[in-house]
Amino acid sequence: MGMIGYFFRADDGLLEKIKNGSTGIVFQDDMEEQLLDIDKAWHAIHFLVTGHKYDSDEGDVLGSLIFGETPVNDDDLGYGPAMLVEKEKVSQIAKALDGWDKDRFRERFHMKDLIENEIYPVMDDEDEEQFFTYVWEYFLFLKEFYQQAAKEGQHVLTFIA
Repeated sequence: MGMIGYFFRADDGLLEKIKNGSTGIVFQDDMEEQLLDIDKAWHAIHFLVTGHKYDSDEGDVLGSLIFGETPVNDDDLGYGPAMLVEKEKVSQIAKALDGWDKDRFRERFHMKDLIENEIYPVMDDEDEEQFFTYVWEYFLFLKEFYQQAAKEGQHVLTFIA
């Protein structure tokens, strides 16, 4: 199974329901349009855009891309609670992602660095081009997801399950 990265778009009303109720709402069938699964690519994406395993440089808006900012409630979704990215920060992240294309992403992608930093789920015998393609494709899905959330004035919940 493994640790899967999830992202959920929520407007103000839905966010309040989640804050005051259960995060389980994100898995309801009628919410599937708002939920994104980026499989196990989350850690590599964070590392590539921030240069850090789990944290980021102070002021780096992309430090919130994968791990969010504050717990939305106390529900443990597998590896802790869903973390909230407020809609204002979502817009900043979407704008920052505009500057990321395949060339820039590839320039930051070094299998040796991923292995040395024990970036999940990379293994010593991983095929570099296949893994790059895998991570790049999920990065594109995530970029589009944040851009859609920003366009619609939505918050984003991030969590690993």
